Amino acid sequence: MDDVTSSGAETSAENAEEAVNAAEGAVEGTAEAVEGAAQAAGDAAASIPADGGGLLDLVPLVDKGGPIVVILIILSVFSLAVILLKVVQFWRAGLSRKAFLEPALEKASAGKLDEAADILRKQRSPIARVLLAGVEAKRNGMQPAEEMARVGGNELGALQGYFRWLEVIGNISPLLGLLGTVIGMIEAFQQLEAAGNRVDPAILSGGIWEALLTTAVGLAVAIPAIGALNLFENRVDQVRLRLRDATGRMLAILKLV
Repeated sequence: MDDVTSSGAETSAENAEEAVNAAEGAVEGTAEAVEGAAQAAGDAAASIPADGGGLLDLVPLVDKGGPIVVILIILSVFSLAVILLKVVQFWRAGLSRKAFLEPALEKASAGKLDEAADILRKQRSPIARVLLAGVEAKRNGMQPAEEMARVGGNELGALQGYFRWLEVIGNISPLLGLLGTVIGMIEAFQQLEAAGNRVDPAILSGGIWEALLTTAVGLAVAIPAIGALNLFENRVDQVRLRLRDATGRMLAILKLV
């Protein structure tokens, strides 16, 4: 009986010891997992640049591209300034406004040139200014057609201002980029020749990507400039058609008044 009791006690002790060992293993595994997670988080945090990257990452590209990239960046800034200027000008001119046209034509056809002039004078649209010039010319005994043609030419010329700059930037930017690429390739092959028998492929590959950088920058400057120029020219063409229609109707009315 005592043997059975001692045997059961030994078995219980062994089971308890195994349970303790299992618990210790679980604790050690958890600690290792936590330590691994903390180390991974630390590595991820260390991989983030302290300065946050941003525009400072462009400085090495400018250094690699040389003076050609600097010139292209200056052209891009000027191109952006012109684009913003034209957007603000077109918005302030109210090129899409046409609600004033019919009331002004009705007043003019009724012989009320003063009221028609008041309606047109309140508008900032170039079409309204051209029509107002014709009405004022009629009131002053002048030729409306000649005055409207003169003012219309001035208004369209103002809308087309700085278009030539966008065209020039769009045309020369790719050429400047190509020039920088050619210069870079020449320098790369000169370095390759100077290396002699100790040719390092990294010299050639590094020179090639530095050379192609200027072409990429040139295209990045030219594409927005050409795209904006086409959009602006299309908008001016629409204004020209509407101006031709409005002036024709106003001239026909003024001849009868």
